[in-house]
Amino acid sequence: MGLGLHGGGVGVAKFFLSQGAKVLVTDLKTKSQLKESLNKLKTKPGLVKPGLVFILGKHRVGDFREADLVIKNPDVPSSSKFLKIARGNKIPIKSDIQVFFELCPAQIIGITGTKGKSTVATLTAELLREKYHTILAGNIGVSPLEFLNDIKEDNKVVLELSSFILEDLQKSPHIAVITNLFPDHLNRYKNFNEYTKAKKKMTF
Repeated sequence: MGLGLHGGGVGVAKFFLSQGAKVLVTDLKTKSQLKESLNKLKTKPGLVKPGLVFILGKHRVGDFREADLVIKNPDVPSSSKFLKIARGNKIPIKSDIQVFFELCPAQIIGITGTKGKSTVATLTAELLREKYHTILAGNIGVSPLEFLNDIKEDNKVVLELSSFILEDLQKSPHIAVITNLFPDHLNRYKNFNEYTKAKKKMTF
């Protein structure tokens, strides 16, 4: 739910296709708006990967009644009427980060904050690469699921985690870093306390 424009949804689709799943991508944006992301899912010009279906420019109620699992883009608010339909039909709803946390064999270093998280995450990954095979993913536009099949136990994973991503998190990273907190995204959160509540999910 939500292919998006920044690469995360593409990584999710690729991962579940690699596991043999039938994947339906549904997004309120149109084909022309999602052109760049759609191109990344083509096997060759004009063709998409087998097992992959697109519903673009709208969501269909039936898709949220019949799925085995809904993977929601972090930008989709939990209050979405389509997610309510899925919950009413007892269909599990997860984010790509949730799935990754459940399956990743390596140590995860999560980095969040209102300002500076991209810089700190990138620098952390670069320093770790001096000694470890290190993956950098998350809110930088790359789903960590895109790398999951190749991650080993002795690797390191650095994830940039936004408040939107953290809303769905049910397990903290092995190491949690919060750079700073200032009022932000108050068009999504009722107040600063609601925003900080999402950030605090880094430290279950």
